[in-house]
Amino acid sequence: MQTLNPWAAVIGSPIAHSLSPALHLAAYRDLGIKLDYRRIEISKESVNSFLGSWPETLVGLSVTMPLKQVIIPLLSQVDGLAKAVGAVNTVVPFPGGATAGFNTDVYGMVAAIKEIKGGDWEPQNAVIVGAGATASSALAALVEVGARQINLLARRVSGAGNALQAATRLGIDPGYVPLAAYEQARETLQKADLIISTVPREVLDSFYKTISFNTGQTVLDIVYDPWPTLLVKMITAAGGCIIPGKLMLLHQAVMQVQLFTSRTPNLEVMRAAISNE
Repeated sequence: MQTLNPWAAVIGSPIAHSLSPALHLAAYRDLGIKLDYRRIEISKESVNSFLGSWPETLVGLSVTMPLKQVIIPLLSQVDGLAKAVGAVNTVVPFPGGATAGFNTDVYGMVAAIKEIKGGDWEPQNAVIVGAGATASSALAALVEVGARQINLLARRVSGAGNALQAATRLGIDPGYVPLAAYEQARETLQKADLIISTVPREVLDSFYKTISFNTGQTVLDIVYDPWPTLLVKMITAAGGCIIPGKLMLLHQAVMQVQLFTSRTPNLEVMRAAISNE
């Protein structure tokens, strides 16, 4: 009787652009582990039934948008950080059919910031663009790197799972600047020494074109396809510093591989796997 190989997957929608397969498969090959990794298109409406039919050979899931928040009540247990942030991007099975959710996005952001800016750098004035699941993870990351002042810049922060609710659970009190307050929003972005953009590509391009960026600014843009984004191009042209979205993806994937395999992967092997992607 043939034994099926264990496998992991990234789920979400859209999923075709994901670089997670390249990262994970490179790590597994280097570790000498026979583990497949797939992309599976899963919508908000179908994620419950998918989790309910968890195959024995499935060792873990990478979770991307739009599932990072809706998946939480469907899991048996959720790690403390993921619960505080209100976003899960990693799921692993436990004996007895239980499923546990974790957040490795926070680690990925912190590691990416430290790799580019150094371990001792503390942003004085940080702005998170957006207010959803990834913005919530960005709040926790900024706390860890010692940001002195944090502002959320978004169209709105209403509804369940917004970043201000996450801030309350994290015990912090960031400022909120609505994009409708146009001049205040422009001024807030121009004063930031660190900008973390969590919005989809092109959403705010017309707004960014009105900003005079400067050489003292650093941007971490979560979007990595297509690259570079307009925001990245403008910060680069102004002489600022860029933290690529792929770098955050790389570091968060390292922790995912550890959760899936109980092994520590080679960071440089994984970096090489996406260097030309």
